Amino acid sequence: MYLFKKIRWFHVALLLCYLEASFAARSKRQIVFEDDRRNNRPQRADCWTPDQLPGNCIRLTNCQALRLTTNYNRLRRYFCGFEGEEPRVCCPLPREHVRIIPDTTTTRRPTPTRRRTTTRRPITTSPPRRITTPPPVTTGVLEERSFDKPSFLPNNCGTTRHTTTRIVNGREADKGSWPWMAVVFVERRNGNKSPDCGGSLVTNRHVITAAHCVVTGRGNTPMEARLLSVRLGAHDLRKEREPGAVDVNVESVRRHEQFDPRTYRNDIAVLKLARSVPFTETIAPVCLPYDSLRGQNLTLKTAFVIGFGTTSFNGPASNVLMEASFDIQDQEYCRQAYERELNITKVYLCAGTLDGSKDSCQGDSGGPLTTVGKGSRFYLVGIVSFGKLCAQPGYPGVYTRVTEFLSWLAQNLSN
Repeated sequence: MYLFKKIRWFHVALLLCYLEASFAARSKRQIVFEDDRRNNRPQRADCWTPDQLPGNCIRLTNCQALRLTTNYNRLRRYFCGFEGEEPRVCCPLPREHVRIIPDTTTTRRPTPTRRRTTTRRPITTSPPRRITTPPPVTTGVLEERSFDKPSFLPNNCGTTRHTTTRIVNGREADKGSWPWMAVVFVERRNGNKSPDCGGSLVTNRHVITAAHCVVTGRGNTPMEARLLSVRLGAHDLRKEREPGAVDVNVESVRRHEQFDPRTYRNDIAVLKLARSVPFTETIAPVCLPYDSLRGQNLTLKTAFVIGFGTTSFNGPASNVLMEASFDIQDQEYCRQAYERELNITKVYLCAGTLDGSKDSCQGDSGGPLTTVGKGSRFYLVGIVSFGKLCAQPGYPGVYTRVTEFLSWLAQNLSN
C-alpha cells in the first residue's frame, strides 16, 4: 500500500510539473529530492573521474580516496551530484574491481517532490543532472562590443568604504558600505507597502532590477509605477525613518521587451525615479561594465552579493543588510548543471560556492552582484535572478549577465 501511494503521488507530481510548464511557478527553495540509495552500488563503474578512470558516484564521506582531500579546486572536479544534502563524488574504483556498465552514463535522475513556498528569489523546477567531467576554465573575451560608456552615466561610481577582501561567510554589512543598494517596495491591496526586491542605483534617477520583480503575477505585464517605490541608503528595514535613507516614488517601469517569465531570459528592468536623488556617503551609484570588464571572461573572479535575503534555507528574511562573496563559476559547468531545466546561454551568469556553503540567499531578486574592476571600483556584473533551492550543492546561483545588456541599458537610461 505504501509503495502504491508513493508511485501514485509521484505521477501526480509529474503531472503538476507538466501542467505548470516547469517554470511557470518559480519560487526559491521549491523542491526537494528523495535519496537515490538504490543506485549506490559498490564495485560497479557508473561514472568517470576527471582522469577518465571508472568510479562510483557515492557520498564524499564514503570515498577513501577523496574524503581527506583538502584541495577544494581538485575536489570539485569529482562532484557528481548529491544525496540528501551531502555532496557525492566520482570515487575511483580499484582497478582489480572494475566492472563497466554497458552504455555508461554520468547522469541519474532522482525522484522530485514539490512544495510551495513564498520567497523572493525564484527556482528552477526539474531534477538535476549529474556532472563528472571537470569544469573547464577558459580565458579571453566573450564578445567584442562596439559602443563606449554613455556620457550621461556618472564618472564617480563604484566607490565605497568597503574593502575589496573576500567575505569568509555571509554576514551583516557595515552601514554605508554598499551605497548603491536599493530596496524595491510594492504597495499591496490593503495599502501597505512591503519590501519585495532589490536593485542597484546607477544614476541619480535610475535603478536597475530584475524584470520578474516588476511584472504582475505569473504574467508578463509590467506593474503600474504608482505601486512601486524605492528606498535608498537603507541598512535596517525596521527603521522607517533611518538616518541617511530616503524613499522615492517610481515614475516609470521599463522591463526588457523580450523577458521570458518561464526561463527568466532577459531578466532585467529599469526603474525611473520620480525625482533626482543627491549622492551622499550612504547613497551613490555603482559602475556599469562598459570598460575593461565588458569583454572579459569573469570565471573564478571574486564577486560580492548584498541584500536583505535569508540567512538559511527556509529561514526568515533579514531586517539588516547582508553581504557575502564567492567566485563566478565556469559557464560550461553551469550549463551542464542546469541542462535539464533550461539552456544556460551567455545572457546568464553563474556564481556561488559549489559545496553549497554560500549563495545569494543573502541577496534579493533584482539585487546586485558586483566585482572589483579598474581603479578598485565596484562594477555591476550580475542581477540576482534564480537558483536551485538555497545554496544547493553543485548548483551555483544564476544571474542576469549585465555585459550582455549594455546596449539596451544605454537606450533605457538615456532619458
